[in-house]
Amino acid sequence: MSSDRLDELIRDRLSPDGQVLSLKAQFIREIGAKALAQKEELKNLRALDLTQNDIGDEGVKAIAESEIFSNLRTLNLKSNRIGDEGAKSLANSKTLKNLRSMQLVVNDLSEEGEKALRNSTALVSLSSLKFRV
Repeated sequence: MSSDRLDELIRDRLSPDGQVLSLKAQFIREIGAKALAQKEELKNLRALDLTQNDIGDEGVKAIAESEIFSNLRTLNLKSNRIGDEGAKSLANSKTLKNLRSMQLVVNDLSEEGEKALRNSTALVSLSSLKFRV
């Protein structure tokens, strides 16, 4: 995923108020997720849809650790090959404290990953957590 391609996707898909970004099925992969986590223009984002992007554990770790996403309320990570390591990154995130809703349907989480998220003390605002359809 080239930087130009990612910039183009953001330009085309970011809502005019800068609060909603849907990158559903754009296959940005881990490299795209890491680049996204450094985009200053996304600091007002409230909702991010990364459904079907193959970001994996490393990609989700970059998102979970990025200050850029500290205002996120909704995060859709459906179908992204996220396993227990990625779940732990999310569960321990110091920056996603405003997150209210997260979808992790169709990923590679075991009971351990689900438990880490359910018992997270970092995701203080989370009220909706979905693992299954």
